[in-house]
Amino acid sequence: MKRLVALTLSLALAGCSQFARQPAPPQGFNPASAAQLHSWQAEGRIGIRMASESHSANLDWWQQQDEYLIALTGPLGQGGLRIEGDNSGVSLRQSGDDQVYRASSPEALMQKLLGWHLPLSQARFWIRGLADPKLPSTPLAAPAIGFTQAGWRVEYMRFSTQAGQTLPEKLRLQHEDLRLTVILSRWET
Repeated sequence: MKRLVALTLSLALAGCSQFARQPAPPQGFNPASAAQLHSWQAEGRIGIRMASESHSANLDWWQQQDEYLIALTGPLGQGGLRIEGDNSGVSLRQSGDDQVYRASSPEALMQKLLGWHLPLSQARFWIRGLADPKLPSTPLAAPAIGFTQAGWRVEYMRFSTQAGQTLPEKLRLQHEDLRLTVILSRWET
């Protein structure tokens, strides 16, 4: 009898611990409200993993309507990348390099200079917990929270309430062998 109780209890606890690891639905997340955020700032960390290498950096993202500034800085402020743009074009500057690189598309510029790209045109929606409304998307199978869009898997691991708004706190973006993990420690709306 004791074995039966112990087995039942351990199965129940195992079920609970497995249940706790699954992402909870984003309580309080309001897509309509997130879509209305046209000016915001987010700070956090980004991890970039490719087939043969990985990097991490601090992330500061300022968005004002269609204008944006994304700053990536390495540990202890070493190294960095600054991407500024709007609907008419984008510029990129790496720290230690006086050259400013320009293009009409952030994706083309990043691919050319870095060998990988994040679709910034869509990422400004993804970071707020939304699919780009101009492109088709497919929801992820439960229990995952997110969608696939433009060849990328966008999965939300955690949400938090900051500045009176429930927004993503941790998300993972994956395209082929490129995986980005973004952890946002602060939102300002």
